[in-house]
Amino acid sequence: RGGLDRKMVITRLRLGEFATNCYIIQGPQSDVCIVIDPADNGPEICRTLQALGTIPQAVLLTHSHFDHILAVPYLQQQWPNLPVFCHSLDCPKETTEKYNGKIYPTVSAFQNLCHYSEGETITAGGLNVQVIFTPGHTPGSVVLIIENAMFTGDTLFKGSICRTDFEGGDSRAMMSSLRRLAALQPDYDVYPGHNESTTLNSERAFNPYLKILQER
Repeated sequence: RGGLDRKMVITRLRLGEFATNCYIIQGPQSDVCIVIDPADNGPEICRTLQALGTIPQAVLLTHSHFDHILAVPYLQQQWPNLPVFCHSLDCPKETTEKYNGKIYPTVSAFQNLCHYSEGETITAGGLNVQVIFTPGHTPGSVVLIIENAMFTGDTLFKGSICRTDFEGGDSRAMMSSLRRLAALQPDYDVYPGHNESTTLNSERAFNPYLKILQER
């Protein structure tokens, strides 16, 4: 543990009523990590962090939908100075939102909120994270690249993509974002916000949305 030759370790948790993927990523310094999209089960995330012997240095959000963010307050109770990164276009003025008759916090309700943007590199947990702006599912969706891993949130799934008919969705922007991802080289391991992981080469070959974009 902690050796400089230690490879990046990715731990996936599937949490909440929408089976949202939360990722804990450890680099060479295994006692610190980053958490991507802490979904709705703060205690389970903390139990996993303890079992891994690591503490989070940053929370990174691929977008602002409530099923990807609901554990943030619990994590910030344990680590009050924990920064939360999100694109500014996904940070509304309101601190709550309603969905199916329930009230949920928005990203703007969180403490230590930081904004990241296209082309920025975030350094936390001993890792460098490249931010790619991929609007479509939401106005401020991003894809996060760490070494050979791509965390796509709800922009790209195995064999599919996510909906664009929610508030703030934009099908044309989504196609532009997918075209950009399809053009990236070389191959990447793809870790989406829901369902199973895949690779970018596999999606270029078999995902109907990416195939159509490449044929145009």
